[in-house]
This record gives sequence, structure tokens and C-alpha cells, in this order.
Amino acid sequence: MAVKVTFDKNVYEFVVDPEKAGSISDDLRFYYRQINSWIDGGKIIPFISETILTYEVLSKESRKSVLSHLQPIVVTSDNNSITISSNPEIHPGNTFYDDIYLPKAILAGFKILPDRRFGKLINPSVKSEWYYLPDEDYFVTGEKFSAVLRVLEDLNVGYKAYQNILGGEEIRHSKPFEAVQQFAGTTKKLSAALSERSDGDSVALHIANELDYFCTFDQGLSTKQSVFNEKICKLLFEKFSFKKLTPIELCAIDRML
Repeated sequence: MAVKVTFDKNVYEFVVDPEKAGSISDDLRFYYRQINSWIDGGKIIPFISETILTYEVLSKESRKSVLSHLQPIVVTSDNNSITISSNPEIHPGNTFYDDIYLPKAILAGFKILPDRRFGKLINPSVKSEWYYLPDEDYFVTGEKFSAVLRVLEDLNVGYKAYQNILGGEEIRHSKPFEAVQQFAGTTKKLSAALSERSDGDSVALHIANELDYFCTFDQGLSTKQSVFNEKICKLLFEKFSFKKLTPIELCAIDRML
């Protein structure tokens, strides 16, 4: 039986193309080749979170301007209805580099887990037919996503860590784009905050869609406010059976594959 695996940004490109340029060992390339072959053979069904393809593909220099855009939401109407949606013109799209590996991932069978947050960023480089649509009711999955987000907030990780880095209680009543406008920290610190936001939502989407393993090299060592911190992952396993592993550890479960 195939296992469903969500791949993080720091591993998915080598999973898609084990021979891509990069300073990694021959042993690690062996593991990536193994995972790639399992995907090709249908033993692994690969997923990636939309948050990786929207927030994490932004250049560090553009993140503040994109996230602080004054009109993140657009309202359109006709004679019969009003539609409220994310502004599709905010995101600059993929870089040349990301435009290489995302189409390769889709051709390899990767499915994109759609972000469930209202007002999310929309990457125009991501085609609608690439999204994963689970068989079960969309709203049921949405409720699971919200439940996981509440737990992550109580643990001060994910989006909560993002808010804390931006200003904590000082920006509690600010709109998200206003909080970024007011942020006086460095580009590096904003990028770190955004990574925590993306990671938290990726984990929530993974759990909500009831996938089997989350594959990443991120151990959350840089901060205790990381969803990948060992203690946080243990709590998520106890509550949601969340299983995080590295590509090497994924290859170690070959008896299951």
C-alpha cells in the first residue's frame, strides 16, 4: 500500500531531481534516488504545501513589500452575488529557479495541499489543476485544519511564532499587513518569521489531510518557537499521530514500501 508523504522545501527539489547541482554527499544522493524511484513506482504519493510555493519562493528583498500590500483582499460583484477573495496581483510569481523544479515535481506526481487561510497569498505560477482535492468533504478537512492551528497557537509555534517575532502583543489588534508595515527588524528576522508561519501551516495541512509522513531536515534547532522542535513534534505525535522524518529515515522504512 502506498504511503503519503509531505516533502518540505529543503528536500523536495532533490527528491524530484536527485542529480541536481548541490554540495551533498554521494550517500545522500543515494537516498534521494531511492525515494524518487519509489515515487515513480507508486509506492510513495508525494505532497507539498502551498505555503512553501507562495511564501517561501518570495525573494528575501520582496517579502516585506508583498506582505504589507495595502489591498490583500479584493471584492468583486455582479448583479446576483459578491465575491471576496485574495488579491491575485500581489505575488510576483516563481523565480526562474523555482520554475524549474515545481513543474518537474508536478510531472513526478506531486500534489499541492491548498492553503486554507482566508486572505492567503496566491502564486500565479501555480496552476489550479495542480492542487490536491481530497475525497472527503472540503469543510470537514477545513475543520481539522482549524483544530490543528488552535493547538499550534497554544504551543506558541507556527503563525503564533510569526506574530511574536513581528511584535507580539503590540500588534495583536493590527491587521496582518499593518503588522508587517510596522515591523522594524531586519530582513533576515522577517524571513525567519515567515518560515515559521509557513512551516506551521504546512504541518497543519499535512495533519488535516491525514497524510502519513512529513519529510524534512529541519529539526527546529534555531528557536524553541519552531513547529519542528523535538518537544513540539512529540506533542503533535501524541495528539495527531504526526510523524516527522528525514529522507534517510524515510528510506529506513523500506519494509513498509
